[in-house]
Amino acid sequence: MAIGAKTDHVDVLIVGAGPAGLMMATWLAKCGIKTRIVDKRGTKIFNGQADGLQCRTLEIFDSFGFAHRAWIESNHMLEISLWNPDEKGVLRRSARIPDTIPGISRFQQVVLHQGRIERFFLDAIKDFSNGEISVERGVLPTSLEIDPKLVEDQDAYPITVNLRHLSEEEAQPKQTSTSANGTTVQDGLFRSNLSPDDTADMLKAAELNDKADTVEIVKAKYMLGADGAHSWVRKELGFKLEGESTDYIWGVLDIVPITDFPDIRQRCAIHSASSGSVMVIPRENKMVRLYIQLTTTAKIGDQDSRADRSWITPDVILESAQRILAPYKLTYRKLDWWTAYQIGQRIGSNFSAYDRVFLAGDAVHTHRLVPSAQHNENY
Repeated sequence: MAIGAKTDHVDVLIVGAGPAGLMMATWLAKCGIKTRIVDKRGTKIFNGQADGLQCRTLEIFDSFGFAHRAWIESNHMLEISLWNPDEKGVLRRSARIPDTIPGISRFQQVVLHQGRIERFFLDAIKDFSNGEISVERGVLPTSLEIDPKLVEDQDAYPITVNLRHLSEEEAQPKQTSTSANGTTVQDGLFRSNLSPDDTADMLKAAELNDKADTVEIVKAKYMLGADGAHSWVRKELGFKLEGESTDYIWGVLDIVPITDFPDIRQRCAIHSASSGSVMVIPRENKMVRLYIQLTTTAKIGDQDSRADRSWITPDVILESAQRILAPYKLTYRKLDWWTAYQIGQRIGSNFSAYDRVFLAGDAVHTHRLVPSAQHNENY
């Protein structure tokens, strides 16, 4: 316990302000429950990341009162075109089917980048809580203790968490890279599972920074770890993600394309004869997201094993897409964001501790990205 640090008491402490954490914070704000939500990052997401919203998710948004905002701003997935090589190996459209099962909902699947969805949640949290709940950014948990003697007492605060406040510089990861033509583009690799967890580095930096090295103690009745696939909360609880760590690497580009491919503004699953696969997702603001198969790697059971990412750049991803789409041409006018993922499917060994600390979102389950399903936001 930090000596001399101030102490706060809350009903629920949420660690992580991505979609899962914000979803929980919205519910708690609507129910009038005293809540704090912290995130080690200095800002919300502004580009890229997850973009898929299923029908049921939009129905939940409707219960919060902001489904119309997502519906208006998003691109609606009406049909999906399937492209496969013919007997000569040339790409041909083999089928076109409805993207959403007819009659399943009054909504249909849509795509909108995660930053806008986070904004809708943040606005709702502010409205429901009358401004009392907001995301505390640049705040990093450093220790977690659970008192087993208090977990059966519903009025007790069995959870003790030390929070360290970071400077703006420490809380902001590098999110840009330079493309071959010298332009700066948004880089999503810092949130990819190809990147190592940077919590330890951020803690070390905070310890050396006088203006940011402030600590407080939070006593909580309940806690939610929604802090992503590298979850600090999960590791503190001693839980693991179990399953296959990798079998494929896929790259992702958000671009305003220049192409003669005829279905570029439709969702497409494209399988080439020998160069891999591409998923096309038409986005808002004239953008298109491309999920591009880069390579196949050996399956690795160790959850901490990662492929070498040093060779992955936007140009490498684009070149792979060009090979898959041939004989059609593809380049772009604007590259808005890019990332790469080492594909796997894992689930937590446990979802909760003492029914007091819970895990949600990528902290407890991650799913493989395949050409039949885009990167859906994990609530």
